[in-house]
Amino acid sequence: MKYLSLFLSAAVVAPGSALAGDLSWKPWRHVELVAPSAAGGGSDTIARLVQRVLQENRLVEVPVTVVNKAGAGGTLAWSGLNQHPGDGHYISISTVNLLTNFIAGRSTLSYAELTPLAQLFSEYAGFAVRADSPIKSGRQLMEQLKRDPAALSVAVGTTLGSGTHIALALTTKAVGGDAKKLKAVVFPGAGNALTALLGGHVDIMGSPVSNLIPHAIDGKVRLIAVTSPKRLGGALAQTPTLREQGANVEVDNLRGVIGPKGMTAGQIAYWEAALKKMSESAEWHKYLEKNLWENSFTGAEGSRKALQAQHDEMRAGMAELGLVKN
Repeated sequence: MKYLSLFLSAAVVAPGSALAGDLSWKPWRHVELVAPSAAGGGSDTIARLVQRVLQENRLVEVPVTVVNKAGAGGTLAWSGLNQHPGDGHYISISTVNLLTNFIAGRSTLSYAELTPLAQLFSEYAGFAVRADSPIKSGRQLMEQLKRDPAALSVAVGTTLGSGTHIALALTTKAVGGDAKKLKAVVFPGAGNALTALLGGHVDIMGSPVSNLIPHAIDGKVRLIAVTSPKRLGGALAQTPTLREQGANVEVDNLRGVIGPKGMTAGQIAYWEAALKKMSESAEWHKYLEKNLWENSFTGAEGSRKALQAQHDEMRAGMAELGLVKN
């Protein structure tokens, strides 16, 4: 009965709206799927893919609208969800920034204040060098990180403490180097980082592998390591993991769907079921294969546990960088 007063008016105008414990809930008006990035960004691409697969397969019977709320590393979008507590008509894409923004003190919003609905897939990062770089492998990178981390400049993503920055910090620690000496360079996007790499302004680029695959195929860059637990397929089948090359490090940028705080059991069950069906569709699997995303779908409870585990992993890496505030 905790949320009875919140939903009473909705129940009057829309039979089937959720009261606490109502397992028959379904959306009765349009749904806002919030992308925590600008149009064209990684989270926007995923949000529009989710929207398309849900609607084309009639997994959601009402219109789903993607709304872009960029800013503060996604915090504006996720904070906006909680302006609609207990309302299953508002959902968003979650990324690792949801965790790292809080750990670094850039946000007061913890993932525990939102409602995990599902983890969609695992997205791993890769480390790339120019095709003519003297660094030929991940082992050579590790040797340099052990000897003198400050001697290399690395493009790490859109913010300090990003997934790739943390992967590099954990790798440095694993080989006995000082992660606080890393020379990390932040760029607003993967395109800017790639330009800097090709221009010789940075020595290494860390990025989700989907950003690097086209440039590896055309020979502009050489991927020397990936952060996955095992080798990825496709164009990266020959790229070894960090673990294979001597650093017991694995970093996963989980991509999921979250809702506002206070969602009911019925709302959670509805979205869990719809997103599970989406994850089983042929179109969804086509995109997973194309981008080398690993199908790691799990529902609400599994998502909560995965976020907790990733939070602990990210915090450990950020501690090596001296970035922990919370």
